[in-house]
Amino acid sequence: MDLRRGGVPRLRGARRTFLQHIIDSGLLRNVDRPSVQLDVRRLIVQLSEVCDLLPSFMAIRGIKNVSQTPLAGGYFGDIFRGQYQGELVAMKRLRLFQAESDESVQIRRRFCREALIWKNLDHDYILPFFGVDSETFSGFLCMVSPWMKNGTLVNKWGGLCEDSIPVLVRTAIYEIAVGLQYLRSENIVHGDLRGANILVDDGGHARLADFGLAAITDGPLAATNRGGSLRWMAPELLHPESCGFKVFQRTFASDIYSFACVCIELYGAGLPPYSELSSDGAVLLHVVAGGRPHCPSTTSAWCHELIDQCLSHSPFNRPRTSSIVESIVKRKRPRSPQEVQSLYRPVEKRPRIM
Repeated sequence: MDLRRGGVPRLRGARRTFLQHIIDSGLLRNVDRPSVQLDVRRLIVQLSEVCDLLPSFMAIRGIKNVSQTPLAGGYFGDIFRGQYQGELVAMKRLRLFQAESDESVQIRRRFCREALIWKNLDHDYILPFFGVDSETFSGFLCMVSPWMKNGTLVNKWGGLCEDSIPVLVRTAIYEIAVGLQYLRSENIVHGDLRGANILVDDGGHARLADFGLAAITDGPLAATNRGGSLRWMAPELLHPESCGFKVFQRTFASDIYSFACVCIELYGAGLPPYSELSSDGAVLLHVVAGGRPHCPSTTSAWCHELIDQCLSHSPFNRPRTSSIVESIVKRKRPRSPQEVQSLYRPVEKRPRIM
């Protein structure tokens, strides 16, 4: 911005040339406009992906007592447990297969994008992000976040106590909706919302996590990369043409569809959407044919209506997060500490962390 205004006269060489290219592109034509911060954030993410580098301020050091083996794993990372500044932390270690393969390049870029998007998020219902560790595992990068001993909101080992489902859903879907509302205010599409990507903190509150498919967007229709969990994906992501789209577009509205699928998980005691269908292929054919996931019999009438709205075939007919939050607030009541503790069964096996 100083360069745009004619300042920083001592800036010379490659750095000035680099900044001049940014100015010539028109990105910072009006540095005082409201969207300039979003433009800069997007630019940093793009630069990081191209260069396979992360800003130095994201680096953290001093992690101790790291588990010898991963406690969980995902598409491109393994989860380890360690200690940082006296607290237990989860370490998501980047997994690379062949150093120069196209797949490894894509994985590194996805890692950088997730770390940069996540780093800028700060909300009560978003999993905090501490930074990136590059020292614990030589040659590997790790994203570091607080260790959530309660695991995921829906996990295959613990699950939800059946008699606590109404109590849990009343508050949990509110917290998830508020988390989504915050992401929208930050122009972030989550992209992979499902029970396994929502953690539970020590206070029993939901924390949205796993931003590997998240994207910064200017509005409701921003082109994004493919990927995601099929049973939670909106019809426009599975068959774009059926909704009038020419390309795959992950949007705020597709997050709302996934939110409805999470509600179905919660009322169904952890069962995924389309639990009656054995394969993802069958789910794909069912959705393309106009089918939708069934609401469990335990679903409250008001939430059944909300879920139906969120599952609308047209993304333009789905409610906004503000409307969802407002409708939940009318029926939400505070939970006592005793209720929070009773929501989960004791988990004997290791919970999934991310």
